[in-house]
Amino acid sequence: MTFGEKLQALRQRAGMSQDALAERLEVSRQAVSRWERDETMPETDKVVALADIFGVTTDYLLRPQPEPAAAEPEKPSREQKDWVERFLAFAKRKWYLLGWVLIAWGVLDLVQLVLFYLAYRGMISGFTGMFGW
Repeated sequence: MTFGEKLQALRQRAGMSQDALAERLEVSRQAVSRWERDETMPETDKVVALADIFGVTTDYLLRPQPEPAAAEPEKPSREQKDWVERFLAFAKRKWYLLGWVLIAWGVLDLVQLVLFYLAYRGMISGFTGMFGW
């Protein structure tokens, strides 16, 4: 963060307007605005006064700080990857086996249907012979 960004954040956190801060420092509002836009830097005595007003060190105000990096998503560890890969392999195998179970079930149903049909046909032919149709 730059000096201007820090100053603006501290001022807003304190609930101060640029006018109020300028009045406390005995400068113009435009001077505070230029400081916050990093167009100019305040004089040394103003930097000390700013540090006192906001309860920070002059070091904090003056030293540039790197921007906080966006949190990178954590990469899964090798152990987690192994677990995921094993789970996916199991799921793939499970669905493969489930497919064969469904095929076997369908074949058994088909065999059962054929057997019932043959038994029913035989039963009907027995009745037709009995009644002479």
